[in-house]
Amino acid sequence: MWQAFFLTGVLATLVASVYFSMAARRRGIHPLESRMTLGKMNVCLGIFVSLLGFNQFTFEELDTIRIVVALVLIFVGAMNLFLGSRNIFRYRRAWQEEASKNKGS
Repeated sequence: MWQAFFLTGVLATLVASVYFSMAARRRGIHPLESRMTLGKMNVCLGIFVSLLGFNQFTFEELDTIRIVVALVLIFVGAMNLFLGSRNIFRYRRAWQEEASKNKGS
């Protein structure tokens, strides 16, 4: 069961990361929208790296190096997930404020 969840999660996050990366770099996009989209890409990459870390615990032999690598991957993935979601909300709010300010003018 874990293998199906892991493989689906890895493929979905990789596809979503590539999609958000290409969407953020297209021409004519608002800079705040681009940064918000890059935050979505960071969230996807955070989930991807965290899944790689959790996958280390599924192996039979858990030695010290494997546990340390898994914990580092989970930490890096969690930080990427946290910072990406923070950027999404921050830039979304700034973009909406700018849009309402331009609409009122």
